[in-house]
Amino acid sequence: MAIATNGDRKGARGDINVTPLIDIVLVLLIIFMVLVPSMLKELAASIPKKDESTLPSDPSATPIVVEYSASRQLSLNQEPVAPELLAEKVGERLKYKTQKTVFFKIDDAAPYGEVVHFMDVVKGAGATTLGVVTKD
Repeated sequence: MAIATNGDRKGARGDINVTPLIDIVLVLLIIFMVLVPSMLKELAASIPKKDESTLPSDPSATPIVVEYSASRQLSLNQEPVAPELLAEKVGERLKYKTQKTVFFKIDDAAPYGEVVHFMDVVKGAGATTLGVVTKD
């Protein structure tokens, strides 16, 4: 608090002197700027290098594609399959896959109801994601 020196006001003034406050804030800022880098800890980690040897290709890495033509020919990865065996064949291929995704490549003139039925069959065989392949 400051004491008034001019003759207009007598006694203590209610103005805040901010100079000491700024000094304290700057000192704290300098202290934190000095201490923070020393408080940061570094953790040394040794990361294993990638094995460059060639691994055999995983047969389950190929995507599963169900194709259905306008002439009602059903195939699984370009191998003809009977509609009754579709669930069994897709289930065998999905058994060891982590991403259970099946793609459908359907002819535009194929019956819509049958395609939806095959999608339901594949979903029941264990597929979690169904995709539709479009023409380029």
